Amino acid sequence: MIKVTDTISSAKNMTRYLIFIIFPFLVSCEKDEVKQSEAKEPTQKELTQEEYNKLLAEQVKISSFRYATLDSEDRKKTPHLKEFLAIYPESIIKYLSFAETDFPGLSVNTTLYDRYKLNMRIPVKYSEDHTKVLSYGLPICYLLEIRSVDSRDDGLGGTELGGYSGGDLQKHFGDTEWQTLFKANGDFTVLGYELKQDKPVKNFKFIIQDLKSSERKTK
Repeated sequence: MIKVTDTISSAKNMTRYLIFIIFPFLVSCEKDEVKQSEAKEPTQKELTQEEYNKLLAEQVKISSFRYATLDSEDRKKTPHLKEFLAIYPESIIKYLSFAETDFPGLSVNTTLYDRYKLNMRIPVKYSEDHTKVLSYGLPICYLLEIRSVDSRDDGLGGTELGGYSGGDLQKHFGDTEWQTLFKANGDFTVLGYELKQDKPVKNFKFIIQDLKSSERKTK
């Protein structure tokens, strides 16, 4: 059984948003700095506070461009995403950092039968000036069964997701399986997965609430 406690309260949205924007770039730039330093010098050069602040400001600027670029894309025409939305029109779209993508990449989520989460991640390649999407990569999908959901006080007079436990069905699959699933209009039996349609999980609404808390909406 997997215990998951990575949740977010509305009061912390902005903090996590900034971390997600900045951190992937800093890691990438620091790695580049190490490679260049190793090639020229026997020891790694540490960034000064002034250099760090300059780098931080530059990456925030790049992130702003890329978020705007991804926002401007027609989601109903975006490869793979348009297929997901055709089956699950009420899906929740988020921007994330993950392997095989420039930051940010696309993450689209839906829930099934108040028991499962289905996530598709689509890598994105941006132009050098960060104002165009050059290409989208092949999707990676994750299907997670949830066994139980815990709630907690959000500190603002409400209730939020406190954590959840994963069930027995946990799968990930690529484009080939996704195309098979899409042609079957979301019938998971074509992949050999039997979903429990009549066993909703108590407090599952907090799973949906948590997903929506970081949803990226466009006009």
